[in-house]
Amino acid sequence: MQLNDILEENSVRAISQKTKISEDNLENLLNKNFDALKKIKTLGFISIIEREYNADLNALREEAKEYYGDVHEDQSVTLGRPIMEEKKGKSKFFMLVIFALLGYATWYFLTQFDKKNLSELIPFIDESTIESFIGDKKTDNTDLEDLSIAKVSVAVTPEEKVVETVTQAESTAQVMPATSENSVEHDTENSVEVTQTVEDITPQAVTKKIVSIVPVNRLWFGIVNADTFARENFSVSEPYELDVSAHGWLLSTSSAAFSLQEDDETKEFNDAKEHYFKIDANGIKVLTKSDYVALGGWPQW
Repeated sequence: MQLNDILEENSVRAISQKTKISEDNLENLLNKNFDALKKIKTLGFISIIEREYNADLNALREEAKEYYGDVHEDQSVTLGRPIMEEKKGKSKFFMLVIFALLGYATWYFLTQFDKKNLSELIPFIDESTIESFIGDKKTDNTDLEDLSIAKVSVAVTPEEKVVETVTQAESTAQVMPATSENSVEHDTENSVEVTQTVEDITPQAVTKKIVSIVPVNRLWFGIVNADTFARENFSVSEPYELDVSAHGWLLSTSSAAFSLQEDDETKEFNDAKEHYFKIDANGIKVLTKSDYVALGGWPQW
């Protein structure tokens, strides 16, 4: 079995699942993008594919060996060992100096700053906060005085509380009847308006348009969303329905026989060639591979 036979019968995702090789590495290998892979990985991937699919990939192996034989000799740079050791020593010394400066700055801030210097440095903090930060005991007396004032301002006699409660109850009883009547009338009007609005905005049913991909035996194909360019691929032996009512699609198939069904019209393709299409709500358009790629189709599955 050759590489073309494997790709015709299997998608990249299926090969990746069977060989445990990532899809990115497989695409680089299949596209002969050897500069993205190391030599040992490339040769290892080729051997794994040969083992799993009983294939003969000697031509691809020889091409990879020839490529790596031409380019690997110009990619080495030698650095002198004394230079590395000198840089390492300077780096350690520089880090020690930085830590020493940070330690001195911390010690100076914690031991040498007084309340005056701190207030000048942070002018937007009030004096009581600064005293609390540096441990002044006068804050205790200030807090107690503030609490005493708060207690006096909050205190209310029982007689005043009872009078206030009775007054609030009478006011509520006078206001409630008128408020309730107005509320009912207002709610009734609003309910009519809301009902009319909901009836006006009820969406109409959208007709769903389907194009069916019908294989003769088994067919591999890939689809690309023409709006988002998201792609998927499938290998099916049963009809596959493609919804074209909301999005257009770019379709690429293997050389296996199949047909496309749109409404009551059927188009058959059994010429043992790969095919490319643009399918949307306007219908099915046959493309060349170059046109397919230009529209955003995937050049190599």
